[in-house]
Amino acid sequence: MHEESKQIGSTRSFETAKGPLTYTEISERLAVALAQLFDRLLRLQPEQIVITPEWLCEQHRELAGHMFPDWAGRFRTINVEVGTLQPPAHYEVPVLVRSFCDDLAERLSHVRIGHVADVVDFLAWVDWRFQWIHPFKDFNGRIGRLLLAMLLYKLALPHVETAPIDPSRRQEYLQALRAGDAGDLEPLTRLWLQRLSNALEE
Repeated sequence: MHEESKQIGSTRSFETAKGPLTYTEISERLAVALAQLFDRLLRLQPEQIVITPEWLCEQHRELAGHMFPDWAGRFRTINVEVGTLQPPAHYEVPVLVRSFCDDLAERLSHVRIGHVADVVDFLAWVDWRFQWIHPFKDFNGRIGRLLLAMLLYKLALPHVETAPIDPSRRQEYLQALRAGDAGDLEPLTRLWLQRLSNALEE
């Protein structure tokens, strides 16, 4: 089961630790777990949130381990396709995630608070790079959104909507990610500038 290929409202059943569930039922349970994760993490001080491979796995386990204990919280052990993207081979994932987290920490340390260009460049890179690695078998989108929300919290910025529901806006976002795959992060950077501008105006 891969979240990018499923449609909300699907009646197909999937085997879980809770028995057969439709994708809609799985999504509803994940929404509850994700809200609980947000609540728990936002009770921490920003400096207590340190993004590491272990942290990412812990959040994934907390999100989906109650339904998929066999693989939630572990990096994928299979190769996957996501639309037109073929993420890196599964055996590359542990090293890529470690490098991603180290790079993220270094880039974050150089982000100048209040400098919009620094912030949007950083968030666009994180957004794209995490989804490109696609470290988990499923639910990468949800963990990516949680990761971005925690980085906004660490940067003392308001929460922004990173998973547009509107079909045209979602298509724009997916196209921006695919442009990133081709080496062009400008479309995603523009999206992040728009997201932050809208959030700061509210």
